[in-house]
Amino acid sequence: MKHTKILFLIILILLSLGIASCIPGGGQPAQGWAGTVFYDGKLYAGTMDGSVVAVNPETRSIEWSYAISTPSKGMSCGGGGSSPTAIYGTPIASDELVYVAAYSGKAYGLNGATGRDRWIYPKEGYIGPIVANLVAKGDTIFLSSSDGKVYALDTTYGEEKWETEQPLNEKLWTTPAIEGDTIYLSTFDGFIYALSVEDGSLLRWSFKADAGFVSSPAVHQNTIFVGAFDNNLYAIEIGGSEPVWKFSGDSWFWATPVVKDGIVYAGCLDGKIYAINTETGDLEWDFDTASSIVSSPVWDGDLLIVASETGDLYVFNTKSKPENKAMTPVKTISINAVIKASLCVQDSIVYVRAQNNYLYAVDIDAGWVSWELSLSIKEES
Repeated sequence: MKHTKILFLIILILLSLGIASCIPGGGQPAQGWAGTVFYDGKLYAGTMDGSVVAVNPETRSIEWSYAISTPSKGMSCGGGGSSPTAIYGTPIASDELVYVAAYSGKAYGLNGATGRDRWIYPKEGYIGPIVANLVAKGDTIFLSSSDGKVYALDTTYGEEKWETEQPLNEKLWTTPAIEGDTIYLSTFDGFIYALSVEDGSLLRWSFKADAGFVSSPAVHQNTIFVGAFDNNLYAIEIGGSEPVWKFSGDSWFWATPVVKDGIVYAGCLDGKIYAINTETGDLEWDFDTASSIVSSPVWDGDLLIVASETGDLYVFNTKSKPENKAMTPVKTISINAVIKASLCVQDSIVYVRAQNNYLYAVDIDAGWVSWELSLSIKEES
């Protein structure tokens, strides 16, 4: 019965958030909600048509693109040929390479200057579809896969360092959180596992909740903050067996929460952003955007930037005092396009890859969209 309920909840996520790579017979765009990362003067993003692009924000142009496709034969898409592959995880960038993972079940290390692939993992075949973000620590990339396993890859050559000995869940769609030498992972069936960074082995401590976890974990000062299918945000002390507190919303806390100055900020599918005291679990303030919040809030100094799914960006001064536990944004800026991808902030410019496959540069100080760029790559005839 519990197994059936978990599968039902996963299907709900598929339907409500639009997880798809293609449909039998083809014809469906790659989709995905990969966000944008800024590194060394360039922006890197996953697109709605299954490509990774490098954008020069000065010239507002695409410098290179790398298309990711999957052979249709033998995959979930019917027919022959190949189909563009959905990208859900936001790329990460280093001095030389840009790393990205695709729903097809492959990870890529791309040259940041040229876009050519340095490595592809696995070289042959596929692991389970990848929905979560990649995480980098030192010379290792960590990823969780829909086959229920966590993988560690060498950043330079993409060689596998280790994989978990057995699946930790039927599907792993959550992003691992790394604190010191430990990886923390939340699962749809309500576990939080602690893994060794060195070899992926399960450590002694784990946590089991009555409800499955829907968000990726955020770790702050020995406490894990994570959203669950029971519409609660949990605070769990590492090493503990009971939650420190739980806070109820009116829907799932899908987006990974963020923590600063004793407050955890959690966006909810009920449309509200909640500011919750990390010690007590008491509400400090909230604000109703009137639309689901899918992507995590981001910071620009003391300004908290929250995106609603319908395309509005709300800017909050977290040093301001709320009135009757209600906070008023100092600015509201609309891009008039659906937002599911993670946001990126650089020099008070918020970069948003929207679901219409455009990249928007939003000037927080000025309060408007500075420029926009189509990320659709036209095939040469």
